[in-house]
Amino acid sequence: MRIGQFFSLNHGQVGQYLSSRVLLVRQPFQMANPDRCYFGFDELNQAQRFAQYLASHGYSFQLRSHQLLPQRYEIELFGNCQLAKTLAYWDRKDQAKQRSRPSLSKFAQQAC
Repeated sequence: MRIGQFFSLNHGQVGQYLSSRVLLVRQPFQMANPDRCYFGFDELNQAQRFAQYLASHGYSFQLRSHQLLPQRYEIELFGNCQLAKTLAYWDRKDQAKQRSRPSLSKFAQQAC
């Protein structure tokens, strides 16, 4: 998975991973079909909480087992991809922060 690069899907669709948990799918030559976004979750309760948030704000979505993302569950959001871009930004920022933190094993090695 390469973040930011476009790749071809079936039926004239183009995918782009915005982060490791956010996928944007477009149909560039068919203006009638809205963009779709996919959000991946490892745990069902995480996906359900996000689905509750989306429902409370009136978004149109579907919760299902993984089909396009490596996480166990995914939510397919229809038409509002600005939310996907925002969530992908924070997801990438969280991942960068986790990579920059030293692991406990490094601390243990330094203490010895």
